[in-house]
Amino acid sequence: QKIETTSSSNRLNVDEPAKSMPKNSLAQGMMNIPVNIRGGTELGLWKFLGTTANLYGLSLTSADHGAFLIQLTTLIVPSVQGIMGVPIPQRIWTAIALAMSGVYLFTQDPASAGNASLQGDLFCVVAAVFYATYDLRLFKWGKIIEPLELITTKVATQAALSVVALVVSNGWADAASFFSSASSDDLRLVTYVTLWSGFVVNAVAPYLQVGGQQAVGPARAQIVYASQPLWAALMSLVFLGETVGVQGVAGGVTFLGAMFLAATADVPDPDCEVDICEV
Repeated sequence: QKIETTSSSNRLNVDEPAKSMPKNSLAQGMMNIPVNIRGGTELGLWKFLGTTANLYGLSLTSADHGAFLIQLTTLIVPSVQGIMGVPIPQRIWTAIALAMSGVYLFTQDPASAGNASLQGDLFCVVAAVFYATYDLRLFKWGKIIEPLELITTKVATQAALSVVALVVSNGWADAASFFSSASSDDLRLVTYVTLWSGFVVNAVAPYLQVGGQQAVGPARAQIVYASQPLWAALMSLVFLGETVGVQGVAGGVTFLGAMFLAATADVPDPDCEVDICEV
């Protein structure tokens, strides 16, 4: 296997001659699939699993609980990187500890406990595991595939799996019943949600994530992503009427402290070896 870095970009060109392919026919067939299809399909699978678990969890717990529990990726991603031998700066570990403290404070907030459930929280934790796997694999595939090709295949795979899930779960009947009786306001709302979730959340954001995560590394990126629950808590307060108590506010402030530590951590050495450095 020959790997060489192009001068026009930081991505790797992978040249896999036929003689180096595994003798196993299934593995051989997989290696014959274009690399952008392989990468995008894998990412689409992880994102589909994470989104499915997340949606089901959010239907059983409060929006702010779900948003904070999803940020367990903040701990999972650098932990996995550390196990793999990637050096993570001490300040990042301190930021992670603060972020996890914020998760604990917020999820134990008595003001929002009435809207939450253990089952819903567990599904959100499972979703966090899938999302963390997605982030780690995105960092790998983003080095060798152009963002547009990678994310286009990822979105197509995620959409196809969603249709399959709808068929398998016999959801066509429920969908048909909803659309046959839905008001114009309901249809307008579904259209807005579909466009936002399908295009902005699952296409535009992942496209930007490819370049951003290559620049700062997965561990630092997790601290930035940790701002999501703060926005979710604010929006759930404004639009859903969910309340946040003093303990929840303390959790949010702790998260802000974690983000500050991460933002002021030492910049990784850009000349280090790809296999052992975060960037």
